Amino acid sequence: MAPPKNPDEALAVLLDGNRRHQEGRQELHDHSPVGEDRANRQMPFAAIVSCADSRVSPTLIFDVERGNIFSSKVAGNVIDTGTLGSTEFAVKVLGVKLVMVLGHSDCGAVKAAIEVANGTESYPADEYGAIGEFVKRIVPPIEDLDRSERTPAHAIPLNARRQADDLASREPIVKQAIESGQIEVVAAVYDIGTGRVSLI
Repeated sequence: MAPPKNPDEALAVLLDGNRRHQEGRQELHDHSPVGEDRANRQMPFAAIVSCADSRVSPTLIFDVERGNIFSSKVAGNVIDTGTLGSTEFAVKVLGVKLVMVLGHSDCGAVKAAIEVANGTESYPADEYGAIGEFVKRIVPPIEDLDRSERTPAHAIPLNARRQADDLASREPIVKQAIESGQIEVVAAVYDIGTGRVSLI
């Protein structure tokens, strides 16, 4: 199958694949031009920053073959040094057309951040190691919500959107690639129960 030529085509390929995923039709479409030479090189068309949650697998969610998505996974789909550098590599070196930050339903990292924002939980390093470090990256947008709205239903898409906005503002690679029209950065949420990905 032909590789997507621009961000709109790349997004359409992902959403078409997600429809197949929801319907239980696994076809693993291959849009990478390397074909059977994937053992020696890669040319993915999209980069996705998703949560480390074991229930979130971008290649299955979007029904594509190996080599089509450059995937970075970290709890809470936060933009940290690892996910930023990985995405920059995908944009600068691999030439992806689309970058997606993908949150998901029932996200434990976001639920932990809600508790921290509400002052009902904390993660001191001497007991929890580095867990608190990534949770605190999710807390600021949740603190902007009214206390009555600090629920997973509100906070999960908000976190995905804020992380995507953060990523889109990063220089010297991602912001410039957006401005040149090479890529778009989008935010979405995957519903584990239905299999549906919704853009936000």
